[in-house]
Amino acid sequence: MKRRSNILKGLLILTIILLMTGFSLTKGNSDIFDDILKRTHSDTVEYGITAEFTTDENREDICNDILKGLDFHDGWSTNTLNNPQAYCVEFRKNNVNGYIETMHYENHSIVTISIVKKDNKNSLEELKSKLQQCLGDRKVNVKYFTYLKAKVLNDDINLTNKDILKILREHGATNINTISLQNGYSTTAYTKRYDSTESNGEKIDFNYAVCKYSSGSYIIIGTPELIITY
Repeated sequence: MKRRSNILKGLLILTIILLMTGFSLTKGNSDIFDDILKRTHSDTVEYGITAEFTTDENREDICNDILKGLDFHDGWSTNTLNNPQAYCVEFRKNNVNGYIETMHYENHSIVTISIVKKDNKNSLEELKSKLQQCLGDRKVNVKYFTYLKAKVLNDDINLTNKDILKILREHGATNINTISLQNGYSTTAYTKRYDSTESNGEKIDFNYAVCKYSSGSYIIIGTPELIITY
């Protein structure tokens, strides 16, 4: 009986360990953006992506090729700026707008692609995947910046900020630093999931702001850092 009891205890301990490990793996693989939206009861308003890289390609050709690769050409409203320093094509259709810009630098061109989509669901990863596929054949080193803006149903930004900090810790984030803003909070962290940069000598790859405006309270999430105003 004692042996049987020990076996049952061992099985119980093993089950608990497996359950805890499974939870940890699930949390580690889940999307932080979606977790924040769900736990803070927030509704997506818009999201966007910016990509930057250097190339020796003809600036007009590369702009047109990217537009075609993204399927942002037929039926889209476009506006072109062309001068010795820069070539830029702005595009717009329905709830999507953006631009592709090439700036001459030494013997190269610095290409910046910016796409913003107003939407009530988070399809940021789909947009990034589409852009990655479009640029994949060019064999260039691309740096991506992403962001998502969501409206928070709860106007208590202090509580919202605490909820997001808790989520980051659950995902194993480190280098968490929060500063107070005039209308909210801004936090940087290192989640080890995105392209990173450095801030004050520390690695960061995640940046969010919780802000209150006359139109309501909003969360703005970005990787590796927010490059839009808030």
